[in-house]
Amino acid sequence: MPASPTRVLERDVPMTTRDGVTLRAVVHRIEDRTDQPVVLVRNPYGEDLVRTLPYDAFLDAGFAVVVQDCRGCATSDGDFAPFEHEEQDTLDAIGWCAALPYGNGTVATYGMSYLGMTQLAAAVDAPAELAAIVPIVTPADYHTGVAYRGGAMQLGQLTGWYTMTSAMALQRRAARGEDVGEQLARFAAHAADPWASVAEGPLADAPVVSEVLPTWRRWLAEETWGDYWSRVGYRDRRSAIAVPGLHVGGWFDLFLGGTLDNFTTLSGSAATERARRGQRLIVGPWSHRDRDGVVGERDFGPSASEEGFGLTAAVTRFLTAAVAGERIPDAPVRIFVMGADEWRDEQEWPLARTAYTPWYLHAGGALSPVEPARSEPSTYVHDPSDPVPMRGGQSGIFAGGLEGGDEWTPGPRDQRPLDDRADLLRFVSEPLADDVEVTGPVRVVLHAATSADDTDFVARLVDVWPDGRAMSVVDGIVRAKYRDGQDRARPITPGEVTRYEIDLWGTSQLFRAGHRIRVDIASSSYPNWSVNSGALVDVGRAIAADNRPAHQQVFHDPAHASHILLPVIPPAE
Repeated sequence: MPASPTRVLERDVPMTTRDGVTLRAVVHRIEDRTDQPVVLVRNPYGEDLVRTLPYDAFLDAGFAVVVQDCRGCATSDGDFAPFEHEEQDTLDAIGWCAALPYGNGTVATYGMSYLGMTQLAAAVDAPAELAAIVPIVTPADYHTGVAYRGGAMQLGQLTGWYTMTSAMALQRRAARGEDVGEQLARFAAHAADPWASVAEGPLADAPVVSEVLPTWRRWLAEETWGDYWSRVGYRDRRSAIAVPGLHVGGWFDLFLGGTLDNFTTLSGSAATERARRGQRLIVGPWSHRDRDGVVGERDFGPSASEEGFGLTAAVTRFLTAAVAGERIPDAPVRIFVMGADEWRDEQEWPLARTAYTPWYLHAGGALSPVEPARSEPSTYVHDPSDPVPMRGGQSGIFAGGLEGGDEWTPGPRDQRPLDDRADLLRFVSEPLADDVEVTGPVRVVLHAATSADDTDFVARLVDVWPDGRAMSVVDGIVRAKYRDGQDRARPITPGEVTRYEIDLWGTSQLFRAGHRIRVDIASSSYPNWSVNSGALVDVGRAIAADNRPAHQQVFHDPAHASHILLPVIPPAE
């Protein structure tokens, strides 16, 4: 019986970047082989994050795996500045991996979130050695995909992420012998409840995080799209990507919109026919960090987990075919249909057979496919000093244990605890006579007026069960001054009826017969998004003194037919 191949683990393997900085990696490979394609993972978070990577599966499939610490992180030299060095450093790492003596000159990249962003940052330069990318839960853009959404700052996710990365930076500086004792002491108080800490305002001067990682201030100062975001980002260059890509997302991931956009953009406009045909999309009932099939207040069953789905096997099949230049296997799209609680293969996203159907908001809180009659608007008052708290959703917040924290974490959650709030409008259908499948992009068209100089509108799609549970499905936000894009502010006229489109990204949800479809409208969802004070002031400089109540009107009449556009999938014949 032949002996099993000997596996080699090497640590602190150095690579020098083009500007002379030493980056270090951990290498997993098979001894005495010189024909191994390399899977490159670039990681800013240290070894704990990558302990669960599928090393065995990759090694068994013939790959070597290189896990390199990003600049200024863990064992690598230099200073960490989020995103700013990842394009050139990843390009250097790809070229270096291709020249390793045990490699065959071919490199694929793999990883989630920031690790996925490093892949796209380099892939837009189409390096010749790159054969495939596997970006998991990865945005399409840093500006409107990470820092902001619909013009509103992604407060919850940014605060949590900057708290984590600031802690890592302080620990690294302490390990280098720097005197950071006073900062560490203040940081401990901040980390006990970071959302309360930054709420003291102004946001741009948030304690500790703005000092440890100055990009916090830069991101808040660059509220509109401009040279900074264009320089560090990859959004507008993705059509130059020339390799197959496997995009993995979750229906409750804060980067869901980016995952869907990356797939559709590259399927339609990647640089080569092989790249366009080689894009694959997998979306499960998962959050940003967890893919166990249990999220929020729902358990979607054993087949919903990444193990039940066979995600590692799917990734390995994809990589093996991609580096060999073979046809990419599996269906182009594989989605988990919630409500039916089953996986389904599709040929495209959005689905070609979609019947886009408006469901209209009506006076008195009704929702139906029937166009509205003439009516007075629905009204509520938004008080930025008492914002509507978020409950689940497409969140990047992991704050269990903090006051309110469990409700802030991602997933479908019952909205009934918000029933006593008067600053939240609810439009609900009659019980459904038949199942209605909603799979695809979802958006709300809202005709509204406000007394404020600026305001937000939040829309949420909800599945109301026969037992009364009101389970969130997907939500979105628009900041009034950025209703037509975040390239520049376009102030509204207080009291004037204005048309807003709220992008809810997408979902796959079967509303069962007997259930009701509901749309909730509010002007905040805290701390998911920064609260709009009502003043026309940049988010980073707003203070409590700017807060003013906003009197909101939502119109639902023939001339202003507010509605949600549902991507309804006709039942199979």
